[in-house]
Formats: sequence, structure tokens, C-alpha cells
Amino acid sequence: MPLDRLKEIGKALLVALLFHLPFSKLNLWFLLPVPFFLLIRERSFRFWLLTGFFAFFLSLHWVYIASYRYGGVSLPVSWLMVALLALVLALYQFGLSFLLWKLLGFRIWAFPLVWVLVELMRSFLPYGGFPWILMGSVLMEVPILKFLLSTVKVYGGSLLVLTGVVLTYTKHKKASLTFALAVGGLIYLSLWNYYSKVSPRKEKPFRVAIVQPAIPQDVKLSDEAFRRAYPLYLELIEEALRRGAQLIILPESAFPFFVSELGYEGKEILELSKRVPIVVGMVDVDFDARIAYNSVLAIKNYKIVDRYDKVRLLPFGEYIPQPFGFVKELFPAVSGIDYLPGRELKPLNLGSLKVATPVCFEVAYCRLVKELSANADLIAVLTNDAWFEDSLGTYQHMRLARLRALENSKYVLWVNNTGPSAVISPEGQILKATEYGKAQILVYEVPLVSVK
Repeated sequence: MPLDRLKEIGKALLVALLFHLPFSKLNLWFLLPVPFFLLIRERSFRFWLLTGFFAFFLSLHWVYIASYRYGGVSLPVSWLMVALLALVLALYQFGLSFLLWKLLGFRIWAFPLVWVLVELMRSFLPYGGFPWILMGSVLMEVPILKFLLSTVKVYGGSLLVLTGVVLTYTKHKKASLTFALAVGGLIYLSLWNYYSKVSPRKEKPFRVAIVQPAIPQDVKLSDEAFRRAYPLYLELIEEALRRGAQLIILPESAFPFFVSELGYEGKEILELSKRVPIVVGMVDVDFDARIAYNSVLAIKNYKIVDRYDKVRLLPFGEYIPQPFGFVKELFPAVSGIDYLPGRELKPLNLGSLKVATPVCFEVAYCRLVKELSANADLIAVLTNDAWFEDSLGTYQHMRLARLRALENSKYVLWVNNTGPSAVISPEGQILKATEYGKAQILVYEVPLVSVK
């Protein structure tokens, strides 16, 4: 391979690493502008594509865990699938951004607009999109500046970050000063807007218990082993009751039986619901009709009083989109019944409390969470990240929950099967969290707030 080509690959890898570090567990958010300074100097589609491939591969390498360890896919094929995902995303975000920018004559002012336009497209198309690794989400880690997200949301955050990069790159002093003043004013407006619209309510804080059973995914995939682990839920719920819980929340797909079996397989849960309302993620399947839903149930006084069916499903995880039906024949792990999307975005109504319950990947969608939680008192995200263990994916997932808390000015309960689970303030701060991989409950008195 020619030396120039090796240098290009090495430089692309370095820029990609700088892209990745703000999304890594090291949380080096202050590095985010640096890779863009280097990228916008280049006018090579190949360099942009290489950089994008390495960046997405580094930030999404954890995806292999689900297919290799729990999906019956060989390690080489699992890594190949991650590489294919990284390539597709690189072509989309980096490749399309480059081509659109080139079409506009590489005008420097157009770069932030083009990049954010592609972020928006990538968040919705195709098959519901993939709103992960969005530049604006890194602002969540920046003191004071994070409050901008409550006003401009994550895509506006991306636009502000990249506009700042471009103005610094061009060294246009007058425009930079105007931008700095505008951002300062926007920060003031965001802080005033946030603290004026969020106010404590007169009701006493609501004592909520998050149940973290820490059941490994290999146990959940074995019906016999999962059923042996089921009594652990009952023990944890009893402990939560002893600690005065007024509401108990369990994670996604919590039990080793379906909604239709709750009346006899889960009668202990129904009995416990006479003493405290229980919110739990369960799978609802009709094998004869080949219909399945990923649902959240509100159980109270021995009956299901409300439910939410997951609306935004994960392609290749919860259903196989067309024309990829042949994948079911290649990989037995995805050969089962496809889930159907729910039809209504609504919080669970528990009488004195309304709880919005986005499930797992849904927390990545800012508009969905906003609509779902519009009339809710708080947000509880139910998930099962045991598929990805204690990986970077679990960390990135929780950051999205913190982002949604700030955007919607509401408390978020992060309810994760294997953990960490957490209570997140409306400012996006983690107030209390559990340890990863440890069966435990988290009890917290969540203050009720009004959002104007």
C-alpha cells in the first residue's frame, strides 16, 4: 500500500478517535470541536468516509455483544455486522454531508446546516432511523451550556456546536462576537425559561421504588432458568413495600411469562398490587394470530388498569423490515414473531399519578418522548441492557435518558434490568444510582413538579 494511502488512513483514524472520545466512558466532551476543525479542512470524499467508518465503529462496537453472546452468531460474523452498520452510517452521515456540502460549493457557512440536516434525516429514515451519536447530545455534559438543550433541543445543540466550530475556523471576529453574544443571550433565555416554567407542587414527594433484578441475559433466554429466578422479583417487591414505596417500577420484559398468563403464572404480582401499584414491562403474545407487543402494564388492585404498547420498534431487534425477511432463515435468534408497534402515545394513568413509559430504544427519540410525556408527572424509561452488558452502549443509553430529562424538565426514572438504574433530575443530573449487575432496589422520594 502506498505511503500516502497509509498516512490518509492513519489521519482518518486519529480524527475518528477524536470524534469517539466525547461519546466514550472517558466523557472527553471538550474534544468535540477538534475533529470538526480537522474534517472541514479536507475535500476528499474517501477521507470523510474513512473517518466516518472508524468513528461509528469505535462508538458502536458494543453492538456485537448481543449477536455473538446471545444471538448464536459467530464472532467474525458479529464483527462483520458491526462493520456493515458503521459503513452504512458513515455513508449516510459523513458521505451524504460531504456530497451536499460539495453541491453548495464547500461554502463554510453551509457546513453546520448540511450536517444537522443529515442528522435529522438519519434520525427518522429509513425504518424509523437511528438517532444515536448526535453531536448536540454532548452538550448534556457541559455545565451551564447544557440548559440550551431545554430550548433548542438536541438538533439545535448540534447546530450551535458546529456554528461555533465554523466561526472559530474562519477567524471572523465580528461574526464570532455576534455569535457569542447570541449564545450568551440564548443561555440567559434558556435558564430563565427553565426555572420559570418548572415549579414544585404542593403534594408531598412520591416515594418510588425501582426494582433492579440483575438477571443476566443468558438466564432470561432460558425458560427454565428464568422461572427459577422469578421469586427474586417477589423478594425485592416485598423489600420495597417494607421501605414504604408508593409505586414500584420493574424493567422491560421482566417476567418469564406473557401478559395472557399473568392471572395464574403471576398471581403473586396481582396480590402484591393490592398493596402498591406496580408498573412492569411485559411481552404480550398471541401465538395463534402471530401478534406480539412489547408492553408496559400498570397493575393496581389485582387488575391491569392501563397499558402502553411500544410505538417505535427496533429494526432487526424487534422486527425484520422488508425486504430483509431472509435474515430470519440465516439467524434463528430473530426467527420468531415480529412485534407490532403500539398505536397511541400516552402515559399510564394511575389515578393520582401519570407516568410516561418509553421503552428502551424509544428514549433516543426526542419528539416521541416529548409527546408521550406531555401530560405526565414523571418519566420512567424501562429497559433491558443485559443484551449489551456493562458496555459503552449502556453508558450512551443512560446519557440519552439524562438528555430527555433536561429537554422535558421532568424527573426521569431509569429502570434497567442489570443496571445501573437511576433517578435523574430535571436538570439531567443523576441523583441516585444502583450498581451494575447487583440485584437491589432503589427507593427515592421524587418531588412532583409542574411544567408550564
